[in-house]
Parts: sequence; C-alpha cells; structure tokens
Amino acid sequence: MLRVNEGQRGTLSKPIGKLYEGRGPDLIKKIQEISSAVIFATIGDLVTLYTFQAGYEPDIVIIDFKTERSGLKEGERELLHSYTRGYRSIRVSNPQGHLTEGLVEALIQAAKNKKTCIIVDGEEDMAALPLALILPENSLILFGIPKRGILAYRVNERDKVLISEIVQEMEEIGEDRVKKMLTGGDNDGSSY
Repeated sequence: MLRVNEGQRGTLSKPIGKLYEGRGPDLIKKIQEISSAVIFATIGDLVTLYTFQAGYEPDIVIIDFKTERSGLKEGERELLHSYTRGYRSIRVSNPQGHLTEGLVEALIQAAKNKKTCIIVDGEEDMAALPLALILPENSLILFGIPKRGILAYRVNERDKVLISEIVQEMEEIGEDRVKKMLTGGDNDGSSY
C-alpha cells in the first residue's frame, strides 16, 4: 500500500484538467471530450449518476456510495445500482490518502474488460492517480470538485511522467507491489 506524504498533499489538491462549473446531467452534456474518449471513466457517485442521467455509459465507474463524506440518499443509491446492473462489480478497500494493491488490481482489470463498477470501501478519489497511468492516451476521467463542478481530465503522456514521479515519491506501507504495478515491473509499465 502507498500513502500520500505531507509534501504531496498540496500538489495533489491542485486539479489538472478542464473544470466545468456547476452540477447535474445538463453539465455532463456540455463536456465535449466524452464523445472522443478512448476509454471513459467516472470517479464519484454524483458524477457517475449525472453521467448516466445525461445518457452516457462510462466504461469504468468508481463509486463509494457517498458524496462529500456523507451517505447518498436512498433514491440516488438505488439509481446507481440500476444503472450499473449490467456492469461487472468489484469491491475493494482503500483508506483515505492511500493506494492499495486491491484498488490498483481492480483498475487494471477494469481497463482491460470495460463495463466495470468498482465499489470502494474508503476513499475512491485517489483512484484518479493510478487510473491516469493505467489508461491509454486520450482516455477521459471525470470526477467531482466539491462545491465547484466536474473536472474532465484527458490522459496524456506528458502527465503520465509527472504522475509516475508522484507515485514513486509516495510512502510505502509494508511489503507491497503498488509502485511496481504502476511504474513498471509487474505490468511492464505499459498502458492497457
């Protein structure tokens, strides 16, 4: 398992990508990058819900049945279940500020198989980091920025280098394969 160190918190709090201010399915419809995405992923319950309500079906969905650390409303939870019914479901644990081997393995499988819903016990936000390394160039990751809007991040090779450096600097907790899985070694460092 990897943990964000204190020095990285400031770097990771600065969003990269294009911010679309607001919320809801109508905002999702304004995100033009969706139509040309090689692989399309959503991180976060409301972003995912709005994406389905806007008529899109992401290839990869990462949720935790919470929004801004509070439980989803029952109706929203039921809607998410109905929209992801045809998806392969993987449950993983990922503590806040960490990247677990289970999360990274699930993301690698999702990138290969598509139509996968990863349900995280803990924090799903950190999934953006490994996902940007795993997905091929020109894939799109959508995730929410609390009280601001939705960030659309298009995967590119330049950022993969920077993100790989961030992963290399993360603190290792115990014997783990996460760094090797993301930066070479276990998966030869290539995208899926």
